[in-house]
Amino acid sequence: MTPIVDPRFIRGLHLFNEGEYFEAHDVIEELWLEVPSDDPMRDLYQGVIQAAAAIYQFDRGILSGALGLHCASVKHLRKYEPAALGLNVSQLVNGLNDFFKHRDKKYIPVLEFKK
Repeated sequence: MTPIVDPRFIRGLHLFNEGEYFEAHDVIEELWLEVPSDDPMRDLYQGVIQAAAAIYQFDRGILSGALGLHCASVKHLRKYEPAALGLNVSQLVNGLNDFFKHRDKKYIPVLEFKK
């Protein structure tokens, strides 16, 4: 049985791809705050939230915060590789790692997902 994907997750992924990292964080965080602590997708939501926050902090020039969020994000996301809820998690992890390795906006990951 395919899990139902909350529309807020999809909306957050779209916002991420539009470069609206703060808004993506907020939308998915709302979902994350509502799901029970034993929800199997909770860490996926948290990983995407932290990925968005990492890029947002980078954009604001807060490199230490961005690097910490990047590491935390990858730790959560790796549990869901290669894909979960239609999101290509491996591509996101690789994209984040490339972005923070090069620290160049041309490496900002684009989320690949299927509705």
